[in-house]
Amino acid sequence: MSNETVFARIDEALDIDRMVAACQEVVRTPSLSFEEGPVAAIFARQLQELGFDSVEIDPNGNVIGVLKGDGTGPSLMVNGHIDHVPTGEMADPYSGDLVDAARWGEVGTAIYGRGTCDMKCNVMASAHAIAAIRKAGVRLGGDVIFVADIGEEVDSPLGVPSVIARGIRADYGLNTESSRGHVHIGHRGKIDVEITVHGRTSHASEPGNGINAVLEAVPFLVALQDYATRMPDDDVLGPASITLISMKSAPDNGTAVVPDRCVIRLDRRYVRGESAQSCEAELREILDHVAGRNPDFSYELKVITDYPLMWVEPDNPVVLAALRGREDVTGKQDGVAAWRFGVNGTFMCAAGIPTVGLGPGNEKWAHTPDEHILVDDLIEACRIWSRTITGVCGIASAR
Repeated sequence: MSNETVFARIDEALDIDRMVAACQEVVRTPSLSFEEGPVAAIFARQLQELGFDSVEIDPNGNVIGVLKGDGTGPSLMVNGHIDHVPTGEMADPYSGDLVDAARWGEVGTAIYGRGTCDMKCNVMASAHAIAAIRKAGVRLGGDVIFVADIGEEVDSPLGVPSVIARGIRADYGLNTESSRGHVHIGHRGKIDVEITVHGRTSHASEPGNGINAVLEAVPFLVALQDYATRMPDDDVLGPASITLISMKSAPDNGTAVVPDRCVIRLDRRYVRGESAQSCEAELREILDHVAGRNPDFSYELKVITDYPLMWVEPDNPVVLAALRGREDVTGKQDGVAAWRFGVNGTFMCAAGIPTVGLGPGNEKWAHTPDEHILVDDLIEACRIWSRTITGVCGIASAR
């Protein structure tokens, strides 16, 4: 049986109405980080109904399903997260309604709600894409390990890192985070840094008796602006960046006190040729330079989060399989790209599982009041995924 015939049968085996209804169900089920239990139960039920060979919810709440191959091909881990960010002032965030996408300047029908493109719909659709392979009578050479993990939005180690730490591994990986259907091979790394500048309290009516920590921080902030203009650029991952994301003084209880602490949080995104350690060293160098010019300047620096850079070589077999799958479905010979934000595929890569990214939906809608995903994008992604999966795992038999 030709690959063209096999793919046609898999496409036909995908139950689109059932897939869309399942996506709506999980969008209608709130799943803030560490509150994913109810939606995890839905995913587990769906996997069982779809015929996965094994299904479990592990002690941390991650959903793991396996579609067994015959052992003759490489295995593939398909991953996405099932938590979502807070809804803010989003109107009817858990509606899961089918709406006309014209309101966003797009064509077609979309599912609306928090967690649509980021990314419960992606995760559910990928489960249906995997199941359609078996429903079409195709036996894969390698296993497909489906992992729907928790806590991604808060960088928790209890998600896919804990699954890998348990010993659940694969030869290759596929991360289904929204990428507008393009093939992504990585993203920048990130350190989240907390810098505390110290001063000395005094009564606000006598500021000369104290050292105002906020004012002490000003020379550092000025130097930080200059540092931001000297960031390196990567031809795939894009420019490195430094962003001040929070600044608080203490004491800050409304009393007349000169603050003796100014706590600054920085988001430093780094590219190839840099590292978490080199970025930290650069920040310390700036702080030490400020301290050398001001004897009252005192600071502490802590790295709160180290989110690794993700990179897989463009000629890796999993990347080539995704590119072939995309070309077969869309007719387009596109090159590789990268995410601007971080995804859990980075932990798979770090564990020695080369991982490619490809998912439906436009990432620009993530975390916004207009979050949605086009139904046609979900269908197209399912078709690309099925070709990618068969390309990686191999087709052992087709009847």
